[in-house]
Amino acid sequence: MSKRILVVPDVHGETFWRKPVLKYIDQVDRIIFLGDYLDPYKDKFEEYDAEAVFNNMMEIVNLKLENKEKVILLKGNHDFHYSSRRALLLACASRCDIKNWQRYNKVFNDYEEFFKLAHIEDIKGITYLFSHAGLTTYWINKVNAKMWKLNDRDISVAAQEIIDKINMLEYDFEGQNMLAVIGKSRSINGEKSGSLLWADIYEHSIPDAPKVYGLNQVYQVFGHTRLEEDIAAFDNLALIDSRQCFIIDENMKGNIMTIRDYELKDNGQE
Repeated sequence: MSKRILVVPDVHGETFWRKPVLKYIDQVDRIIFLGDYLDPYKDKFEEYDAEAVFNNMMEIVNLKLENKEKVILLKGNHDFHYSSRRALLLACASRCDIKNWQRYNKVFNDYEEFFKLAHIEDIKGITYLFSHAGLTTYWINKVNAKMWKLNDRDISVAAQEIIDKINMLEYDFEGQNMLAVIGKSRSINGEKSGSLLWADIYEHSIPDAPKVYGLNQVYQVFGHTRLEEDIAAFDNLALIDSRQCFIIDENMKGNIMTIRDYELKDNGQE
């Protein structure tokens, strides 16, 4: 079977993920959630149903429990502010449910080892880099200057050891500060670009990937910036926050596509 990955963008309490995941779970090598499991958009929930949102998240956690190697759970900015009191103070995202904060905080603490910040997969010679909001040169440079202090040439986001370093940031005091960096597109006081939890699509290098930090060696897939269309795809990255699931299949040149388009191609209808 060709290598296939199912990608789930920002959930925000919705259940669009459920049917594709149940359909494809035995047909794919990996299922990657890009984070933001909580805090529904107000236009989707006129009356906020905290119980339904919590149960939806626990379904996803249980999916991970039952498929530990196959399912990857990434964190978004709407998850970060539930991870600790300090994270809440550093970078509270809009719609944070303070009333249910302790309940959500307990989930992120009880299942702390389940959640990551970044993940890479090789498909048909392409290294795909998954995160909630994407990595930018500005933010990587800031993290390196404050924490790692490596030579620039020794940093490649295509390398697992650098991804491992990124995934350890939340366990470090200064690392939490780095994750809380918000870009100018999201805040009047924001920096040039935000962290991989906060970077807006307009803070990324488009259309050409920067050659530093190995960003030209990966294809980034992320959410965070809400779309009305299906996908915003470029040569070096794809933004997919459109409330639907996506497939990457090495038999289809490793292209990322909506489930709908994938099934049309797979059935020879396109």
